[in-house]
Amino acid sequence: MRPHVSSVVVVYDSAVPEYLLRQVTNAVTDNGCSMKLIKAARGEKNKTVESAMQLAKKLLKAKVDRNSLVLAVGGGVTSDVAGFAASMTLRGIRWACLPTTLLSMVDASIGGKTGVNALGAKNMIGAFHFPEFVHTDFRWLKSLPEREFRSGLGELQKTALLAGGKLWRICLEAKAKQLRKSTPTLRELVKLSAKYKAKVVAGDPKEANTRHILNLGHTFGHPLESASNGKLSHGEAVSFGIRCAISHSVEQQLCSTKLAADNLTLSRSMGLDTVTKMKVPTTSELRRLLGHDKKSKDGKLTLILIEKAGRPLVCDGYLVDDVAKIIIANQ
Repeated sequence: MRPHVSSVVVVYDSAVPEYLLRQVTNAVTDNGCSMKLIKAARGEKNKTVESAMQLAKKLLKAKVDRNSLVLAVGGGVTSDVAGFAASMTLRGIRWACLPTTLLSMVDASIGGKTGVNALGAKNMIGAFHFPEFVHTDFRWLKSLPEREFRSGLGELQKTALLAGGKLWRICLEAKAKQLRKSTPTLRELVKLSAKYKAKVVAGDPKEANTRHILNLGHTFGHPLESASNGKLSHGEAVSFGIRCAISHSVEQQLCSTKLAADNLTLSRSMGLDTVTKMKVPTTSELRRLLGHDKKSKDGKLTLILIEKAGRPLVCDGYLVDDVAKIIIANQ
């Protein structure tokens, strides 16, 4: 049993509606906990070492101790930065997450990866620091802007391909209107997706082996997301990256063209563009961005390819130039 929470610091995204924040603060005070509020800088541009350090200093000024709880309320950037700040403060204080975006509900809040961007690349500095709990309230999706909602669908698409089975089947059978905010179908998909990711993480909490499969679409997508300066959301980039992975899998005769067609159908149902909204970076720029991939080994990259839904493949030893060519071929 963990000791009683001595105090709560609510770190919230400035985009969180006031009525949602009030629900959180009322719940904390109703439980008799002392509480302080800290507004977090929002947006990918603020997912930096400096932001995390500033937040850690604010936590210290709030006089947290080892039994305090940082409660992150917001999207993936908020949970990444708040979780990382909590991992640094007093060598690690407790934290929990209340995700307000679909992306965070299906992915970012689950798994204990916290961190920030650096050197123009995603998530280069961080720590594994697992939340004590994640609480999901589907009603909070009603206030989510459409583009952010679609970004979450990109990660849901990824998880469905990895899990296969019921999750993939429901995705394919769902009509576009069922993949909208707070429908019964979407709620079921979020629950199945979160359950699948939690199972993978439990089997490999620090990404030493099987957890690598969760990077499906990311090695291809991250460079475009970084180069877009916010024009491409994380989920849109991942969806494009999935297309690259499946296209290359087909070329390598690992999977059928039917899987590629089914994935394209799902992308359209989810409202994710099948082509990027930006010009693909030059080969030299892609080389630079791919060279920052934190999972590279001896200068070579690991790709997650796929045989069929539910059967991903971890493929090591890809040269940066080869990965850049795959990205360019799929623009």
